[in-house]
Amino acid sequence: MRVFTSGMHVFLSALVVYVFCLNGIWAADHPTALLELSYALWTSHSVVLARVGEYLPGTVDVFAYKGSYYSALAPGASFLALPFVGPGFVLDGGFNQFGYAMFLSELFVAVCNAAAAYLVFKLGSMYFSERTAVFVAFAYAFSTIAWPFATYFFESDVSAMFDLLAVYLAVLMARRGSADLKRSLLCGAALGTALTVDYLNAVLVPVVVLFLAFSFRARLGALAKGLGGLLVMSALGAAVMALYDQVAFGSPLMTTEQAYDHTSSLFSSFSFPILSGLYVDLLSPMRGIFLYCPLLVLGVAGACLMLRRRELAAEGVFLAACFVTTLVPYAMWYNIAGGEGFGQRFLIPVIPLLLVPMGFVVESGIRRASWLAYVLFLAGVAFNGISAVTTAIPQVEATSQFPFLNEVLPLFLRGGVDTWWWRELGPWSAPLSIPVLLVAAALPVPALLAARRAGGAKSS
Repeated sequence: MRVFTSGMHVFLSALVVYVFCLNGIWAADHPTALLELSYALWTSHSVVLARVGEYLPGTVDVFAYKGSYYSALAPGASFLALPFVGPGFVLDGGFNQFGYAMFLSELFVAVCNAAAAYLVFKLGSMYFSERTAVFVAFAYAFSTIAWPFATYFFESDVSAMFDLLAVYLAVLMARRGSADLKRSLLCGAALGTALTVDYLNAVLVPVVVLFLAFSFRARLGALAKGLGGLLVMSALGAAVMALYDQVAFGSPLMTTEQAYDHTSSLFSSFSFPILSGLYVDLLSPMRGIFLYCPLLVLGVAGACLMLRRRELAAEGVFLAACFVTTLVPYAMWYNIAGGEGFGQRFLIPVIPLLLVPMGFVVESGIRRASWLAYVLFLAGVAFNGISAVTTAIPQVEATSQFPFLNEVLPLFLRGGVDTWWWRELGPWSAPLSIPVLLVAAALPVPALLAARRAGGAKSS
């Protein structure tokens, strides 16, 4: 019996690398707000952080509303992290944004993103050989901005795990031509949980529904079973959010974003010019994902190859639709930079859906395609790995500025590592973090070489 599968290899390798990179220095606004909500849930079983006058908020992501303080962020990640951060609060003897709870909150995110890398492998295995799927999974784990954000308590990587699970199950049901109730319920549960982690994940529900409706259009029984369980569980996630809003703000339709921004509608937050937003999110030095994650260029090329294959066209459109329906609203988000951060973290949940088709390029038989893929992989490892051991929250700069060159790399060269073991090793932290980066760079090599040999044998 084969126990240590390639998928388990991806999960454990990613998790070990992430653990060595977990932040031990910075207490950013976003993680602090999530951690404060977790603390309120753990100690007082309440969504109220404190009454006004009882404490001074340590983050701009906490706000006052009718005499009480609340987190401005969607509450899902704070709820889900409780099994990790709860023991941390006990060990800290209360709330300490630099204590065990901070480390354990980051460990929670690291586990989620390692699971997301595993799901990238599972999704890739539906299209490619196992070795190519392993490379694609490691590409997501170490050559995208998901790596730096796996070292802080941000919700983006958590969201990616649930989005990927929903997409994988939807494709699996469509492939098998049957939607057993268990998979349908699990897919809906993933979508419902995802929207509690990030409100905008709600846009994926109609995309998944339309994809399954198209896939089962000739089989009404499968259609009813597939959509029934999915819609019920998705609606349950929405109901949980409505209950949270009712308890916190007295209205099931008043989201934390609305209360925080004092707006009458959530849609009023989408006011940034869309063309400018697309440039910022995709191409700009400040946030453009094609700069921070160079392999996405091959992802676009692979998506074109995928769409040209009739048997895969519907799935290609589905993956593209999931990416676009998330990209467009965030390109219109009023706070386009999203505060301090390395790359556009808003898009982390759907980056793997654009990355996965890269495998079609690797297996295309095009000469030196695999070497080009590895060179671009290394560029992503350099950007994101150095950020992962230094800081994922450089200061917001002008759109024309590249924070990696302006802040992250100089900080790394000065020995400004932010890992949890920094306090023990001091100036040795920077040199000793280099092996972590080299391990990440080397992990996909065996799989890529095997894929290249197989491609050479196939073409000969």
